[in-house]
Amino acid sequence: MTWLAWRQHRLGLAGFAVLFLAVVALYRLAAPLGADALTVYTAAAGFSRLVKLGEDVSTYLQPLPVLVGMFAGAPLVSREIEHGTYRYAWTQGTSRGNWLRSKVLLVGGAVLVLSALVSAVHMAWFAPAAPDRGWFQLFNQSILVFPATCLFTFALGVAIGALIRRTVPAMATTLVAAGAVFLLFATVLRPNYQAPLTVSSPVTAIDGPPELDGAYYLGSVVNGEMTTTSYHPADRFWTFQFVEAGIYLALTAALLALTFWWLRRKFS
Repeated sequence: MTWLAWRQHRLGLAGFAVLFLAVVALYRLAAPLGADALTVYTAAAGFSRLVKLGEDVSTYLQPLPVLVGMFAGAPLVSREIEHGTYRYAWTQGTSRGNWLRSKVLLVGGAVLVLSALVSAVHMAWFAPAAPDRGWFQLFNQSILVFPATCLFTFALGVAIGALIRRTVPAMATTLVAAGAVFLLFATVLRPNYQAPLTVSSPVTAIDGPPELDGAYYLGSVVNGEMTTTSYHPADRFWTFQFVEAGIYLALTAALLALTFWWLRRKFS
């Protein structure tokens, strides 16, 4: 069954491998960030252009989890149901559970490995700037949250595809659903993993609110003659990473369990 799954999805897996490895290659070409990197590369021609290349790749890295859900997750089951090709496997003595399990393990495993590789290279590129900018700046692309996010969108696409059973509508629904979930995490959940700290400064301060290296700023409120700034300190980064990655992995497991249950119920 694994061999059949490989033959069915090898072109899609190859396409994603090329995309993710191209990102890795661009990071290897880009100059790293930070004062130390500037010291090393100042004399090199085109240094600023190389740094800009890395920053551009970092920006375009953000939609990758959504693409995983749309193009790897959503068609995984919906395409076979839509075209009726699932009947071949099910009439050869393969259970629905084994049929889906082989697909999820193959494609999901590839998603995990490739996303972890991209995230590791991304963090290595950013590392020289981390003491000044802080790791919170690349929270979504870090080594725990980024692979967990990719697995979540993959499972989301698989579940939506199984429920809708039509590929294009499943892809569109995955796009909207993933965007809504990411917005929920960024605006509601993540700021409240722990109680934020606050710091106050006079409204008349020339330099504005005090700068806290690597902090995750939530916003400022003016109270009379004082400005109160809410933030999470830099040392909470890994705690927040583990919390958010854990939530995404729990959602991934729940979505896959829903998919297995739905297929057994709908096609029993």
